[in-house]
Amino acid sequence: MSDSLKHSPRSVDIYVSHLKDTDGGITWFCCADRDVRLFEKQYPLSDGMTYNSYVIDDEKLVVVDTVDHAVAASWREALDGFLAGKGGRKPDYLIVQHLEPDHSAAVEDFMRSYPGCKLVCSIKAAAMLGQFARGIDAGRVVAVKEGEGLDIGSRKLRFIMAPMVHWPEVMVTYDPLDKILFSADAFGTFGISQASGISSGMKDSSCLAEEWADEARRYYINICGKYGAQVQSLLKKGGVLDLRYLCPLHGPVIAPDSFNPFGLYDKWSRYEPEFPMKTLILAASLHGNTVEAADRLAEMIAEHGISAEVLDLAEADASEAVSQAFACGSTVFMSSTYDASLVPSMREILSRLKSKNWQNRLAAVVENGSWAPIAGKLVLKELEGMKNIEVVSPLVTIRTRLDDVSENGLRGLACNLVTAVRSRYAVDPACES
Repeated sequence: MSDSLKHSPRSVDIYVSHLKDTDGGITWFCCADRDVRLFEKQYPLSDGMTYNSYVIDDEKLVVVDTVDHAVAASWREALDGFLAGKGGRKPDYLIVQHLEPDHSAAVEDFMRSYPGCKLVCSIKAAAMLGQFARGIDAGRVVAVKEGEGLDIGSRKLRFIMAPMVHWPEVMVTYDPLDKILFSADAFGTFGISQASGISSGMKDSSCLAEEWADEARRYYINICGKYGAQVQSLLKKGGVLDLRYLCPLHGPVIAPDSFNPFGLYDKWSRYEPEFPMKTLILAASLHGNTVEAADRLAEMIAEHGISAEVLDLAEADASEAVSQAFACGSTVFMSSTYDASLVPSMREILSRLKSKNWQNRLAAVVENGSWAPIAGKLVLKELEGMKNIEVVSPLVTIRTRLDDVSENGLRGLACNLVTAVRSRYAVDPACES
């Protein structure tokens, strides 16, 4: 990919890159916001966020999606410069795949700037359009259905509906000539380093096999995790396509020949553990004793050859805790009792897991309380409302800090949990005594 780089005062970088083997027909506008620290005002970003837009240059000139307000001015400057280099061509079509504001913020201004341009979107999006962009005449809107096409010259684009991945109006766009799936939010990720590195030609997408999964998993689970059935439907449609590139609205463009994320998306959307032989221990502590007990339990589990990781919920990002709970085959919930209830961080994690349809996992519960421990009962009640969660006994009670009785309880729990892991995931017979 060739690259040009433009800067704006807001720490926004716009990388303009031609996708290889498309004869200059597909151009990627990678808009990197280095200042943003929370995505959707809730998910922490240590590496910023990208918003992608694409131009298809054929007999008709097509722009695929706009961008977030934070990068809109820089995107328009880059886009207008690009069009000037094309002899001042004007866009014939704007394809709007997803109306969420981080992709539709520039639609209204764009359509005002190019009065000859038509807007292509799903029927559902057409009905919702006025909420996100005003003043667009209905005669300029082309509402398309599943499988309908748009002839732009040498290419006939095909539209595939993807409702609830992750909004009801979403569609994706397939270019059969260049074998590209413009995939809306699907296959996106947090962060900018991968996308900017690939778009600037510094590295190839084959490196994504090692780098992509962690932030893509956190992105997928927290954004789309609730909608596994709908993602499965999109995977079935996308799985039969001949693909050279996946072009999402966040993160890097992906070349499936080098790295194919369909397998991970299939596993995640089926609610299958990515690491079945790994145990996650989520500890909600007030004074550190519950975290110390969690560390001890991790040691006991590891003695049986099963890896275990402790996340202190007072320190860990909730979206990462949820992501790891989806990745691991088993999760232990360890909470102190607080105000005759759960520590707020544990209550939040359980609520998030339930809202994202966490299911098909092993779970275990450890409670702590100095005089009236009730956390275990409350955690179990929450787990009862989740699908196919197998709770491993015993429920272990700690009175303030570990003693011989509670340590023996943890040891028995570790043994039972390892036995259940090996049995459920068909790895080994029961754990050793």
